[in-house]
Amino acid sequence: MRTILFSLLFFWQFSAHATSYFLKDTRCEAISPEIEINLSTTLRDLDNHQRKRQNLRQKALNKYSEQYNQLHEQLYVEERFTSQSTHSAEPPTISRSKKKLHYLVKLTPSRNCNQQVAMTSELFISGMHKRSLSNTIEGNAIEVTLDINSSPKFTQFKNPLITPTNFFGLQLGNSYEQVLASLGLASLSLSDKNNAILVYGRNHAFHFKNDVFIGYQFHETLLPMVINNELSLANEKLQISTGKDQAISLNTDLTQPTLNKLKNSFDEVETASYKVSIKKSEQRVVGISHGELVEHIESTTQCYNGTMLADEYLKTHKNSKTLKVVNEDHDNIIITPCYEFIYEVNGYISKLKLVEPFSTAKIKLAALAGYINQSTQWSLSGVKYNDPVASLAKLGNYDEFFDSAEFTSQHWDGYFYIYDGKLLSAELTSNDY
Repeated sequence: MRTILFSLLFFWQFSAHATSYFLKDTRCEAISPEIEINLSTTLRDLDNHQRKRQNLRQKALNKYSEQYNQLHEQLYVEERFTSQSTHSAEPPTISRSKKKLHYLVKLTPSRNCNQQVAMTSELFISGMHKRSLSNTIEGNAIEVTLDINSSPKFTQFKNPLITPTNFFGLQLGNSYEQVLASLGLASLSLSDKNNAILVYGRNHAFHFKNDVFIGYQFHETLLPMVINNELSLANEKLQISTGKDQAISLNTDLTQPTLNKLKNSFDEVETASYKVSIKKSEQRVVGISHGELVEHIESTTQCYNGTMLADEYLKTHKNSKTLKVVNEDHDNIIITPCYEFIYEVNGYISKLKLVEPFSTAKIKLAALAGYINQSTQWSLSGVKYNDPVASLAKLGNYDEFFDSAEFTSQHWDGYFYIYDGKLLSAELTSNDY
């Protein structure tokens, strides 16, 4: 019994003094000077760099708890990772590099922090911190808090029904904020000063003009596949009704009378023939829209091209982002017109994907078709799509395998994918995050 009581007392004391961590919380009030901890570790080409960062965070917290007997209940956190590479002096630089990953963390004992954005030590160590995303329409910033402990975005429609006057419980004329409040954070957003489009799942677009919901659009090929691959497939059972008859499902075989009613009720209905057996085909809905659709959004997003530090690009073009994606891993992705996927976490760029030029000719989201610059290809500090693999020597070190080149430089680690000796695409992790 004494052992049980001691264990309960220890658990109560530990729980009572558990530390919460706060990142970019303006409410925090410092109650003592910041505690600065510097650590570093060796990086090898094949290391899991995310795991290395997690290990450094864990070691920093261990060092803090060892040095301070009285643990504080609230700590304001500022952290920064940097890396230092040792490069080969003789070209071509086809060799494995040695690299140090440096970690600086400043922990400030605080009070009155916002408990709604508190992090446990596990959440802080994981690196998947809470953050918020914002969208600006006519100078008014609309901010949505992203909580990784619950679903950050749309997963399914609570009301799967659409009619010519009601779209999943929403009506034309509702505000941008009302749609966000009802459906949650969209999978994809595209906007300029006066127009905006929110895409839910992979197939549903809500169109806005001057912050007002003006049109709805469903289509099976709404987005390019390369963007679809970044989004989760929503659990949806769309039902369509004219408002008078029983709702039909997407997999329903349409009779001519039913099809006529749909075409008389919605602005546009598109169907396709599905082969369900050797002898039988069915006519089904593949697209439907109603209201006014935004066909052009003015793009102000500038290409990154590696011409500056990644985070400097983010600061410089923070207000010019027009195409943003939130994937199921909670990454906030900026897609530039130059086939660059820039992954943003906590105000820093954590990853960069350079993708093969893709076509938007057959997609149904017209505003996105105009956003992608078909004549532009990705470029990273002068190394371009379809360049010879040997051109990577201008940027850093690489090891070439069958269909990829393992790459490391001062600012990036990762892989370039190749075909017939030419560069096709890349997945790179930032060493500056």
